[in-house]
Amino acid sequence: MANYETPHILHDLPLDDSDQAHFHFDQFAATLARLIADKNTRTPLTICVSGAWGSGKTTLLKRAQAQLEQTKSLLKRTQPVSISFANPDENPETIYRVCRTVWFNAWKYADEDELLVAMVRRIVQSMADDDWVSKMIGKLLDPAYPRRDVVNTVLGWFKIKGAGGEIGLDTGEPQPTQFAEKTAMLDLFDEAFDRLMAAWVHHKLKVDRIDPQKGVLVVFIDDLDRCLPGKTVQVLEAIKLFMDKPGCVFVLGADTEVIRQAVESYYQNEHITGQEAADYLDKIIQLRFELPPVVPETMQVYLQTQAVGEEMLEQWQTLIAAAEINPRRVKVVVNDIELQWKMLVNSGQAVGVRREDFIRWSALMRAAPYAFKKQLLNVNDLELRLKFIQDALLWASGQAEETTNRIFQPYASASRLRAV
Repeated sequence: MANYETPHILHDLPLDDSDQAHFHFDQFAATLARLIADKNTRTPLTICVSGAWGSGKTTLLKRAQAQLEQTKSLLKRTQPVSISFANPDENPETIYRVCRTVWFNAWKYADEDELLVAMVRRIVQSMADDDWVSKMIGKLLDPAYPRRDVVNTVLGWFKIKGAGGEIGLDTGEPQPTQFAEKTAMLDLFDEAFDRLMAAWVHHKLKVDRIDPQKGVLVVFIDDLDRCLPGKTVQVLEAIKLFMDKPGCVFVLGADTEVIRQAVESYYQNEHITGQEAADYLDKIIQLRFELPPVVPETMQVYLQTQAVGEEMLEQWQTLIAAAEINPRRVKVVVNDIELQWKMLVNSGQAVGVRREDFIRWSALMRAAPYAFKKQLLNVNDLELRLKFIQDALLWASGQAEETTNRIFQPYASASRLRAV
């Protein structure tokens, strides 16, 4: 009877609380939270947290949002104020303001025709989730008014006005409109939206606009760099419509180079390329934070906390090089190798194969560019294939002869191939 082994797979979700200590996300988040919550920080403001996929943008944004949510305690006079990012010698009530936060995953709504409408709906939904807003609307309408209809009711109070007419906001199936063509021409929101945002931020009915000294609306926009160019530009144009509204802060999680390329692609017919595309972003994004690269030793400690096998830990440098020292990608690399190995074990094909050799080989294939793998796999003679690998190792270590160096010169730019 077969004796199967189960692969030990690491979850591929954004880094959680237990991971954050390794990559300083708590400190980064506290810095962002202090900046946004500080009464002296002028608004409107757009901040971009930039980094490659898997570098921790979502984790950082989520942590910053959680810290800003603590500022709601500033409104609860019956309870002591508790804000984790405040220093022990600070009086939070004199330094910080209330921050109402909204999470908007741009990629999740990318199928909708009007991302501005989707964003406003998400803001109103966050308002409706606040018991105070629900009670306020209930008092204005009918005490027995069902909570589930709050969003539809509020959105029915106003429309977005533009040169092409009015766009109604509803929570039903998105209907085709002229929004895609008219986004840049929309010049204002109905005053009802300003009053509604202010009422939510300050928990007061008789307010016309947000008072930035007392509170701000903070919209976190994640996964913008996963959207198609047209959708990316829609979100950027939507943010521009908030740029004349005091008390509004946007925090983007996106690779700024990918966003720049999206702008360039979308406006290529208008010849907005290169520096012009970068200038376009500069008009929308006032602050940028590039997530710093993770040092290999930090990744080694991180791997140790993930309960991977000893054989994996012994090859940590090879694994990290294959994953380009990326926290999330290293999980993918480890998971792929673990699954492949268990498949070989459970099918009886791992007999005579050393696991450490298999790990190194798998990491090599992960790191190698397509042309390298094609050249290697086109060698059918196993002895010649082994010779090719041995020559590649000599080349990577800088010990190869001139002839061998010429053979591998086309791969000189593949830095992680040499690292593996």
